[in-house]
Amino acid sequence: MKKTTLILLFITLFAKIFSQGRPINKLTLETTYSYMEISKSLRDLIDQADKPSYFDDEFFNSLLKKIIADKQYTDKEKVQLFYLMQKKLGFAFVGVNYLPPKQNYFNFYMGEVVTWQKTKTSLKDLNYDVTHLLALVDSNWKRDPIIASNALLLATILNPLRMTKALQHYSEGQLILEAKNPGIFNHYVCLSTGITQDTIMRANLIKNVMSFKAETFIEDALCAIYSKNSPVSSIKDYILMEQNPQNDLSIQTALCALSAKVPAATFEKSVKSFIDEAKEPWKKDLCKNILANKIPFNYSIADKEQIGTKKWEGVTLSLYNDGALMSNGALLEFDPN
Repeated sequence: MKKTTLILLFITLFAKIFSQGRPINKLTLETTYSYMEISKSLRDLIDQADKPSYFDDEFFNSLLKKIIADKQYTDKEKVQLFYLMQKKLGFAFVGVNYLPPKQNYFNFYMGEVVTWQKTKTSLKDLNYDVTHLLALVDSNWKRDPIIASNALLLATILNPLRMTKALQHYSEGQLILEAKNPGIFNHYVCLSTGITQDTIMRANLIKNVMSFKAETFIEDALCAIYSKNSPVSSIKDYILMEQNPQNDLSIQTALCALSAKVPAATFEKSVKSFIDEAKEPWKKDLCKNILANKIPFNYSIADKEQIGTKKWEGVTLSLYNDGALMSNGALLEFDPN
């Protein structure tokens, strides 16, 4: 894990230093998940070590391996402990992410995928039976998106081959939209497919990019596709297809993925072709600004010094001094540390 970057992320977030980003959506997150809903004994277990310890690969992976192998915990408790461990890293997702300085969303996402790939390698010798974790996904995706989503990711890390058919199923766009909170579930589905991906999953993700309407849904799907080596033609198809000027960040994420996959000269040539072929003036202007380096790190909420606050639809958040994360008065997270 990139210790320096992640520690900076936590310091910046909880000190509330000049966070920036788009206006927060006025809708309330429909499904909340309070830190206090997890039993105190589980919270105390994760709180025994200080936060910096969790940024060490060996410590994090060894602790997770010990938890998974411990038969005193139910599979649901293992999912909750995994969720609490993610909180220490800043990876626990309830509808908002924080981009460290000098990072666009694609870079940030790739860092998380690499982290989980390392964890997957560390835990592969467990040969864990993920049947009960899959049952948690099946029984909670329309009820508790945090349990369902984290069970899906944990099962993928533990046994990616066993999860192939499940991920082919759960990466279907209509199924994602039927989840209790599609934004949260889609985010974890995309992370899981980013770790292990086949042609069926990739085809589902490409369909989702072309059919999803919400900007952040599209971005997560794009990041998942290009966490692996995939033909960049889908990037062109999406950019030329997109009609909503409010989805400019998803176009930027597509361009960030392209920039990471092709030589600089090819990237410049491709963006020039988008300018020529695009029909919408706003899209032409966006591509021109990318070429002229007027958008830092090719992502307009990225900054070389400040943290970028990225929010998914339906989230209204306030961070209070006592550590409570609120959504229109509803408790989302509370971390007394």
